[in-house]
Amino acid sequence: MLNLQKIINGLYRAIANNLYLLMKLNFSNINLKYGLFTIYIIVFIIVVMRPYELTPDSGGYLNIDIYRSAVYPLFLSIIRFFSGHYFYTLTIIVQVLLGVFSVHFFIKNLKKNIQLNSIFYILLAIILLAPYVYLHRVANNIMSEALSYPLYLIVTSFFISSFINEDKKYLLRGLPILFILLLTRSQFLFLIPVGILILVWIIIKKNNLKEHYIVLPAFILMPLFVSITDKTYHKIMHDHFVSTPWTGIHLITPALYVSNTNDFSIYNTNEEKEFFKTIHSALTDQKLNIHELDSTENATLFYIANYSNIANETVFEVGRTLAPEKSDINTQYIFVDTITNQMALPLVMKNFKSWFKIYIGNAVNAFDTKKNLLLYLFIYAFSIFILFKSNTKASKVIVLILSLMFLNVFLISIGMHTLKRFTFCNDWVIFLVVFILLDSFNKTLKFNYEH
Repeated sequence: MLNLQKIINGLYRAIANNLYLLMKLNFSNINLKYGLFTIYIIVFIIVVMRPYELTPDSGGYLNIDIYRSAVYPLFLSIIRFFSGHYFYTLTIIVQVLLGVFSVHFFIKNLKKNIQLNSIFYILLAIILLAPYVYLHRVANNIMSEALSYPLYLIVTSFFISSFINEDKKYLLRGLPILFILLLTRSQFLFLIPVGILILVWIIIKKNNLKEHYIVLPAFILMPLFVSITDKTYHKIMHDHFVSTPWTGIHLITPALYVSNTNDFSIYNTNEEKEFFKTIHSALTDQKLNIHELDSTENATLFYIANYSNIANETVFEVGRTLAPEKSDINTQYIFVDTITNQMALPLVMKNFKSWFKIYIGNAVNAFDTKKNLLLYLFIYAFSIFILFKSNTKASKVIVLILSLMFLNVFLISIGMHTLKRFTFCNDWVIFLVVFILLDSFNKTLKFNYEH
């Protein structure tokens, strides 16, 4: 037993010493700049050498359809105006440059706020730029992620600066970017409560509410400003003063998936009853309702795999046939969105237990396994404990970025399926957490090694 203990202690010392020596291979600031610049050039070349890619969703942005939010279609229109026949080439160039700029902005501001070994900034830059060269190919796709991802990194950078320095000026600087981001993808609404919580933290620490009388109302009223701007855009472009019509479809899809045949009885109007009966019947016929599944099938995985068939191909395509006669396509979108928004909550409450199981399973899927989720939750809880006990910069960053990751997943899981397309914007989070923990461990080793 004694020999085993000696072996374990020896291995620990060897690992600790080697890790410390490895971490001593730091870069100078000038080498860090050259390293980052080299990565940016490589990514730029890889992206522009690849062709553009269109998906079934790209048409909605290119055609400025009513079910697409304002910013990205207008962004493409501006590029089209200046590019002529080189539209797709210029779009790729602009999108990758935005990505590189946002990553550099993020790295630069992170370095100002928290001192890590320079190798970690290099690795983080590679991870942040990975969606541009691997799997998602953000800049080569005509999709709103090409704009929302860099905007999200910039807003997150401002949030980190504000939280660490306990200064509202960074939140103020981030507000216009957040406004544009929400008009690009409403998925990022979770940033509003996070911004409010950061501001509340600052107010408590500074013990001064008067200095923050502008920022707090700005965050609280942000959804209203976004909604009015969104409706005004659709009035100008589509002659309908409405919010981008698709939210109701997202909200009602999981509820319809778990619904029962007689659930039409919860509705008061004949229009709502007829809508439910028609959609439920169509789902049943296609075996897209949970009660039609084979006993061996996983209900959550089936829902995730067939989400588009349930939401797009059935709820919308069948639902729009129930719109008033002679309705144009825009009116059909508005009709389906309006009625599904009205019907969603009662149907969720009627089947809450079944709906909640799908919701939790959908959220867990974003983390791949329950074990991963538990690990993240453990790190999150421990970091919150350290934050309130010691208020360190590292704990602030970890708590903030994990909060963003969790809230993004929990918001998406309410209606949509948790595909990587909707969650990749936070893939870097766990890497930054690990880098911060390793850097902290390395500094402890350094102290022990030198003393």
